[in-house]
Amino acid sequence: MGIRKIEDEIDLKEAMKKKAAELKIKEIKAKASVENLTKERLSELAKRHGVILALNPKLKGEVKRLQEKYNISSSKIITEQIYESDVMKTKSKKIDFEKLGLLAYQRVLMRKEETGGIMPISEVFETITTGILKGNVEIKDLIKAMNLLKKTKVIDDVKELDSGATIIHFFPVQYTGDEAKVIELAKENDYLTIETVCTAFNWSQARALKVLNSLENTGIAKFRESLLTGKQWYFPSI
Repeated sequence: MGIRKIEDEIDLKEAMKKKAAELKIKEIKAKASVENLTKERLSELAKRHGVILALNPKLKGEVKRLQEKYNISSSKIITEQIYESDVMKTKSKKIDFEKLGLLAYQRVLMRKEETGGIMPISEVFETITTGILKGNVEIKDLIKAMNLLKKTKVIDDVKELDSGATIIHFFPVQYTGDEAKVIELAKENDYLTIETVCTAFNWSQARALKVLNSLENTGIAKFRESLLTGKQWYFPSI
């Protein structure tokens, strides 16, 4: 074996060790972020999203109180944190579809302020293809897992658009009358601007901007701005 080949193999092994260490750190951070939920954060999730993360035994009483206060069904109470190793065992490579769905659900829940809880299946797929699951799970497996969660009423809906894209609604969204109007308008346009909305509904710019910002905050709309096009809102999940 040549010196160059030996050096390449050493570099590869070092890179693999580094990657494994990075994944381990991510796993530890994820575990800490979920298990160390405060009462305040637990209450916020229950109130805003109708979900309880019952992972900390010390908060058992708080979990019961929140369930009764917000009338949360047992299917929306998560009692264990799911890891890649729970979804697929190293030797068998057999997928536990229920746990695959719950893994995606937990990861999306912790990022809900970023995603809005409504995501294309491709984005959900990116959140779960880590560790042992990377390269061993396909989109079709995730769709099957999501449909299982829909059946057990853990998530709100799984929708297939006319374009063929699959959209996952992890949490129910309550729209105001103005928001519903803008969503219908978005179905007819590639993107919306403040001017488009104002013209369509004879609204003030302040009213149009308020609705567009609200839809952006829930993750339904994506905002872009440039010198050439100005402010535009896209609706990829519609």
